[in-house]
Amino acid sequence: MILRAPLHKLPFGHRARATYTISKLTYAHDWATALHEHIFSLPADRFWGKPWNLVATIDNFAKANNFPTTGQAPRLEIVRDLLTSMDPKPKLILEFGTFIGGSALAWGATLQDLYEGDSDAVDARVYSVEIDPQLAKMARDLIELAGLEKVVLVLDEYGTEALRQLCAEDMVQERRVDLLFLDHWEENYLPDLKVCEELKLFHVGSLVVADNADCPGAKDFLNYLRKGGGAVSYENELIESTGHARPTVINIFMARIFLKHCVYHANISL
Repeated sequence: MILRAPLHKLPFGHRARATYTISKLTYAHDWATALHEHIFSLPADRFWGKPWNLVATIDNFAKANNFPTTGQAPRLEIVRDLLTSMDPKPKLILEFGTFIGGSALAWGATLQDLYEGDSDAVDARVYSVEIDPQLAKMARDLIELAGLEKVVLVLDEYGTEALRQLCAEDMVQERRVDLLFLDHWEENYLPDLKVCEELKLFHVGSLVVADNADCPGAKDFLNYLRKGGGAVSYENELIESTGHARPTVINIFMARIFLKHCVYHANISL
């Protein structure tokens, strides 16, 4: 939610939501700043060219400080396994919701591992979108620390606006997106997915992975997919991932969606 009016002038319901959002963002900024300072207090050679070390350090810091991203590792492993099993190898990943860059680092490291010593690696990219410029800046710092700045690009603007700009500049082309990872505001999952469909970004075999789709929940998004989608047909699977520090599954559900058919025009199907 972006505030375009003073808090006291908002309707009561919106005011409560805005107050909660501001509190949540303040907490996220404080935690991200603490993580950023912690990482850069450590020797840089611990992370340069070793992105998985940085991913692990982020996860360990989250667990030690009881931040909600605790348990990130199992989720990243699930998606990494999905990516490594794709044939042909994935080359283009879109992510909405960078935060501090932990998952973007993992996707970049996965592409780097898949294309190690392969000349095709030059085309492998992760585009991650974060609407908050402060968080985006900290994420870029970590990505550069790991040496992945040529693979992972963080854009600090509204998700679909950034995506349309990438398409206009021919950096993202039709039927080239291998993975769409959604991890931002759940109410934006379905609108953003539909923009990707509108821009004809998916191909048969593309993956759409949505974190927190079941809890706290993106009901309209899940209903849309469970009914088979619209211009694109989907197969659905809900994957449970348990965080290391919690005995129950909390806030870390993922929906995995396989595209079976892309029908962008009545007379065209793949």
